[in-house]
Amino acid sequence: MRRWLTNSALLGALLLLLSGDLASAQQSRDDRDRDDRNDQETPRFALAVGAGLVHPQTQTENYYMAALRIRLGTGDESGGQGGQGGQGRRDRSIEGYLEPEFGYWKSTDRVVSGKDTLFGVNLVGAFPFAVAESFLGVGVDVHSIDAQLLRNDPRLTGAQTKLGANAQFGIDLNLTRALSVFGAGRFDLVQGASQNVQSKVYLGLRARF
Repeated sequence: MRRWLTNSALLGALLLLLSGDLASAQQSRDDRDRDDRNDQETPRFALAVGAGLVHPQTQTENYYMAALRIRLGTGDESGGQGGQGGQGRRDRSIEGYLEPEFGYWKSTDRVVSGKDTLFGVNLVGAFPFAVAESFLGVGVDVHSIDAQLLRNDPRLTGAQTKLGANAQFGIDLNLTRALSVFGAGRFDLVQGASQNVQSKVYLGLRARF
């Protein structure tokens, strides 16, 4: 399972790099027209909910997440004179987001039990193009994790609070202007864990407003 997750991550990263080049080289006319509109017409927030799988130790578990994206800034502006009111067109080849998030999973192992709840914030770069949007992100998290899971030791009790970091990638497929379906993969590093890396793959819906 871990080998499959690793191979999927490598393939996903390659696809994201290719889609980023495609976004820059083949931006559609509709996208260019949209760039000329007022910034108020571009949704500033996006709420995502999703579910998938996490592979923390030797067993794969269900994973649940929610995240709120907050768009940063209004993009770069060219200082040309041709724009209406003296304003140039914004560069929409990349969008930046701040993303508070929540994640949860629970062990179903008969020997090592417990749960891991995380709260964190990510910095995400998204690459919009015709009917999809790829993204890359990094972030920091606070994990409230049971000691059994943290150390993979059934003799331990209680929960501990640990810092974590993550790297993630994914792609959104636009259903409408305000709704998309997305898939993502990520790797979480958890402070003090016997197995430092949690591999995750999940799908979900994202609503923009």
